[in-house]
Parts: sequence; C-alpha cells; structure tokens
Amino acid sequence: MKTHIAPIDVHAPKRLWSLIQVLFDGGPGESSLAIGRWDNKPVLAMRWNGEDDAPLGNPQSRGLPTWFIVPDQYWRQILESAPFNAIHTDALTLARNFLELKQVYFLSLCPNPACPQYRDLVLHTLRPYEIESVLEQLQNDEFKLYHIICDHFWIPLGGEKARIIALLRAAWENYCRQASRASAV
Repeated sequence: MKTHIAPIDVHAPKRLWSLIQVLFDGGPGESSLAIGRWDNKPVLAMRWNGEDDAPLGNPQSRGLPTWFIVPDQYWRQILESAPFNAIHTDALTLARNFLELKQVYFLSLCPNPACPQYRDLVLHTLRPYEIESVLEQLQNDEFKLYHIICDHFWIPLGGEKARIIALLRAAWENYCRQASRASAV
C-alpha cells in the first residue's frame, strides 16, 4: 500500500501548475521542494508529502495533492537553509537560474514628508523577467514605487521616471544579451 503521493506525481491544478524539477524529496512524513511554473511564472514550491494516515499530504485541493507556492522573497533563504543542504549542487544551480535570483537594483528618494526617512534613499529590486512589463507601466504612469518604512506608494514622474526608464532599459538589454549568449552555447 502506498504511504504517500511522491512529489514527482503532484501535478494539480493542471491549468495553472507545471512541474519542472523536484529538488528535494524528504519521503513519507517529510517535506519536498520543487521548481515549476505557476500561471507560466517561475516559482519555488513546497509540500508535506503525507504518510500512512494522510497519503495526499498537504496542501491538497478537491482530493488532489498540490504544491504551496513560496513567495519569492523567501526563495533564497529556503534554498540556502540547512534542511536542503542535501540538494545536489547542479540542482541548486538549475533552481537559481530558473528562478532568476539575479536582480536589478535601483534607488529613489522617499517623497513622503511624513516619513522619518523623507528624501533618504530607498532601495528597489526587480527580477529580470519583470523589467519589460515595468517599463510599459512606467510609460503609462501606472508603476508605483514603495517604501516599507512609511508604507507609502508613489508614481515616479519627471526626472526620476526618466532615470528609472534609462536604467531598466539598459538592464533589459543586458539581460537579453546574456540570455542570447546562454542559448547559443
């Protein structure tokens, strides 16, 4: 009798999830870690495998085993944590490249006079695959910057907008060049 559903066999919901690689399978009663696509975006996913009395594991939906999609701000910490030290180096490299842990960083000044860090630098990050849509949002004055200290959003305008657009265009061109080189190898 099967004690749990193997993570390699967890494919629900098929409309949104596609498994790329199981990075770690802890076996019955333990957790698993995988990379895949959720709504076609690269993600890190986790699940508890289940055991004799609960073979579907957790999470599950409508009687089918599923994966928990890990918020991207936790990817690095999870991949580098002690429980997953057993992941083969090549699998970790695959995961990092697939998830594009490389980021684009840029700074802006907090425009909120009520903020204790008013006019101080605020660090912003984007993943390379986000740049193209952010550039479009910037052109349409729809992209908002955020400062966690004062919980304030703002739309960059004028010189700040032009500077961010120039920086992101250069980052996008560099990303496309690197991707082109990598696919040529």
